[in-house]
Amino acid sequence: MDHAVIPAPARFEAAGGPGFAVRPGTVVAYADTGITPVVERFCAQIARRTGLRLAPMPGRLAPDEPSVRIELAAGGELAELPAPAGLSPAGPNADERYSLVIDPGQVAVRAAEPVGVARALTTLIQLAATSLGEFRVPSARILDAPRYAWRGLSLDVARTFFTVKEIRRVIDLLEFYKLNVLHLHLTDDQAWRLATGRPSGRPEPGAPFYRDEDLAELVGYAADRFVTIVPEVDTPGHTAALIRLRPELSTGRNEVGYEILPGHERHAVWLDPRLPATFELMEQVLAGVAAVFPGPYLHIGADEPRGMPDQEYVSHVQRLRRLVRSLGKRPLGWQESARAGLGPDDIIQYWLAGLDLAASVPPQIRAQLDAELALARRDVEAAVAASVPVIVSPLPHCYLDVPYADPPAETGPADTGQEARAGLRLYAPKTLAEFFDWEPAEALGPGRAAQVAGVEAAIWAETISGFGDLSFLLLPRLPGVAHRAWSAPHLAGWPAHRDRLARHGRLWAQDGLTWFRAATVDWA
Repeated sequence: MDHAVIPAPARFEAAGGPGFAVRPGTVVAYADTGITPVVERFCAQIARRTGLRLAPMPGRLAPDEPSVRIELAAGGELAELPAPAGLSPAGPNADERYSLVIDPGQVAVRAAEPVGVARALTTLIQLAATSLGEFRVPSARILDAPRYAWRGLSLDVARTFFTVKEIRRVIDLLEFYKLNVLHLHLTDDQAWRLATGRPSGRPEPGAPFYRDEDLAELVGYAADRFVTIVPEVDTPGHTAALIRLRPELSTGRNEVGYEILPGHERHAVWLDPRLPATFELMEQVLAGVAAVFPGPYLHIGADEPRGMPDQEYVSHVQRLRRLVRSLGKRPLGWQESARAGLGPDDIIQYWLAGLDLAASVPPQIRAQLDAELALARRDVEAAVAASVPVIVSPLPHCYLDVPYADPPAETGPADTGQEARAGLRLYAPKTLAEFFDWEPAEALGPGRAAQVAGVEAAIWAETISGFGDLSFLLLPRLPGVAHRAWSAPHLAGWPAHRDRLARHGRLWAQDGLTWFRAATVDWA
């Protein structure tokens, strides 16, 4: 193995020789002061990972001593790399392409835009931090660019509340694996995490929420790391928490009981679009969300409308889309939103690809889920027929709450036994290799690769009690989703990815992150 970079670069040509030694005082030279924040974060990361302090030198491009030399320039060999497929989460496609030429005397970084510089320096951090022995970066020529423009993680903060500091740690992880979307699932039956929509003087007991200032802080922190936050306000279903806050939204007919796990009856509620108060509130809520999140997309949820009459669901979703567009945003919804019809400007997020259920799931619940799966397949067929963009998040390969099937390695400081309880037991466990084994371009079926607009992992928090559980379910699988979203198909083999992954465990330990130490990976 030549390197341990995840996602694997498009081209990595090892040059042999001693490589570039990272030493105290190594100069980082750059002429464009606009990339100073990127360079300063790189130097801070190298210091934290290796203990070595580098010397950033703005305004210089040709120091005599061994150095890292950064140039902002388009064209040349960067033009050989194709533009990414799909939707750019920040608007017009950012140019993430970069080149790295590493020899014993110099590391030359070239990119057209600051985001490309950031991606190159992330690769350099991984090369230095995963090197064995002294901190030496292997001599190589690297040319790299993402496969898909949209590469993300959906984080459920409704079922389990994570602090702003904890979400910043998730953003750091996204940056480290070149993911550029944090999709925040802010509302669900369990809690309404937004300040907007709350009646004054009626806090929800035991349910913390994010102030607008908290969310704005996260937006800025993420943007500095080239991550766009896409907010999700999930309606018309999954709104029990909102109706607890706003009992005037209960009509006496918008609730139904159902069972999804043995002995765990739930009540599905939905917002009634015929009630004038419903959209009076939704206009207020979505306007408030649009004001906090400057990105071009707003996720409307619209999944699992259990018990809601079809025509009322269609009416609600269509009106939501119009409202989102009136706010200058583009609506994005889970695949069920296809039932409300699809226009060329609509975007679908595909999640229900198939259900590999645990053996303990009883027949009556299997039958219920099979019926939902049949509907879900029709939703995807409708999206394919309408040729709309589709973000792919297939449950068997992108849902990080699927339980682990690999045997755990011997218990160590990074393994606290979470494999016995973390993960939704509705699903049959999967090995790391099985989870990794998929191809995004084939997710929608033959001949539909052009409709794949991006790749997004999802982590749902039913079984998560704190940040340790979250990181345990994210790692080591999130880097594999990042690889699928960034790297070309011919770089997709599990054995090579597993070997690279093995050298990242110590980096997670260095960050104080809990992860699943699968016995199937030879952790370095």
